[in-house]
Amino acid sequence: MRTPTVDHRRLSATALRDDSLRYWIPRSGSLHSEGQGARHWECALTSHPVRKPAKPRYARPYARWKPRAHGVSLTSLMGGACLGARVTRACALAILAAQIAACRAALPSSSQQSRVGPFSFQVALGQNQYQIEGYLARSDEPGRLPALLVLNGAAGGAERCIAKEGYLTAIGMQVACISIPGYGASSGPSRFVGPQAVAAARRALDLLAARPDVDLHRLGVWGFANGAVAAGLTMDSDPRLKVVVLESGAYDMLSFWPEAAWTTKLAILREVWPSRRILSKRSVIAHLPRKLGCRVLILHGERDRRMPVLQARELERALRDRGTHVEAHYFPREQHILGASVEAPLKDFLRENLIAIN
Repeated sequence: MRTPTVDHRRLSATALRDDSLRYWIPRSGSLHSEGQGARHWECALTSHPVRKPAKPRYARPYARWKPRAHGVSLTSLMGGACLGARVTRACALAILAAQIAACRAALPSSSQQSRVGPFSFQVALGQNQYQIEGYLARSDEPGRLPALLVLNGAAGGAERCIAKEGYLTAIGMQVACISIPGYGASSGPSRFVGPQAVAAARRALDLLAARPDVDLHRLGVWGFANGAVAAGLTMDSDPRLKVVVLESGAYDMLSFWPEAAWTTKLAILREVWPSRRILSKRSVIAHLPRKLGCRVLILHGERDRRMPVLQARELERALRDRGTHVEAHYFPREQHILGASVEAPLKDFLRENLIAIN
């Protein structure tokens, strides 16, 4: 059988698919993941020959393993020990054991899991009933603590939302995440952040304020994307809020509609007819009271194409004209999803304006 040789080059994902991974193992080189799952492997090979041995008995765990599921590369787990030979039983077991360890490390501990519980409820608006998905993460600190309500108005549900907010409970506060109607596992329809979203937010605040481990005088709300619209409309009508965090939202729908991307317009048209009356009802700036007793943090990416940064700047200007304490952070390189870049300014704002106050 002729032995092919491979010069210095990188084989693309089409060259190494699931089936080929079960049979082809390089004699030298390094394997690593370039994407999610086994269909995105690359192999940087040297000029040493690559042989095609018989199908190894224990290759299936190796072929099905998804190294990027927990951010672990194959090279770091194997340490090069399994490279340069066909997959043996010891090698396959070593890979499987390392993957199990990575999974356990990525999962929250039992104590962390015990601090997260359901926060689901129902809310009525007229003759309509909405089932709201929610989770509550409790801090380890005793006594009545401030509470932050997170309104999820983007892809993913409240369960995914609460899993990312552990750094907030660590600074001494209770955190509740809910999906506004039409998002996550909450029933809909959304109707483009209709009054049912504000009703769900206010009902969640009622439930938080009634808890014995929450200081009802230190309540805040944080909304992302359409959740920021719901948070802003709640800010306009609920005086209980001490802090409001608005991230990547649109706050003047009458000016937003003409400049919105066509994909955004199609999404809105699937939910409501964007008449002037409908857009005005969903405009945060149009319903701002003359004076606000809360403090506001605005977070927005300057490259956001879904919700233009001018929306955030207009809201900041309107709040300052009313004498409201407002802080704004604009991220020059970020787009719609800001991710972990908001953690530092968010924690500083909450420590100073919600946790530290009496």
